[in-house]
This record gives sequence, C-alpha cells and structure tokens, in this order.
Amino acid sequence: SIYEYDEEKELKIIRADERELGYEEGMEEGIKSGEGRINLLNTKLMELGRVEDVLQAAQDRTYQEQLLAEFGIA
Repeated sequence: SIYEYDEEKELKIIRADERELGYEEGMEEGIKSGEGRINLLNTKLMELGRVEDVLQAAQDRTYQEQLLAEFGIA
C-alpha cells in the first residue's frame, strides 16, 4: 500500500539531510576561521609597517602561507 511507512528509507533521507547540514556548517566555520587567520596576519603586518607584504600576500597564496608560518598563525 502507498501508506506503508518505510523506516529504512526515511532514515536514509534523514541521514542525508543531516550530512548536508553538517557539511554546510563545517564550511561556514572553516571560512570564518580562515578569515580570522588572515585578519590577524594583516593586523600584525600593518602594526610592523609591512604594507608591501600585505599586498603581496593578497595576491600570492604561497607567500601568504609563508607569512602565516613566520608569525605562527595556525
């Protein structure tokens, strides 16, 4: 009958929805964390008057990672 409850099917749907929600929340947290790291790096560089480093790091991901390591920003 079309009115039968399929518990296994329902649980698969619920788990898929929960995975998607968890993924989205994880992505949001990761983005916020990354933004925080870059903001901290930029603040430290500006405090030291290293404006050119801020500009270069904004254009060069490898250089940005080197600066993050230099300042111990994980």
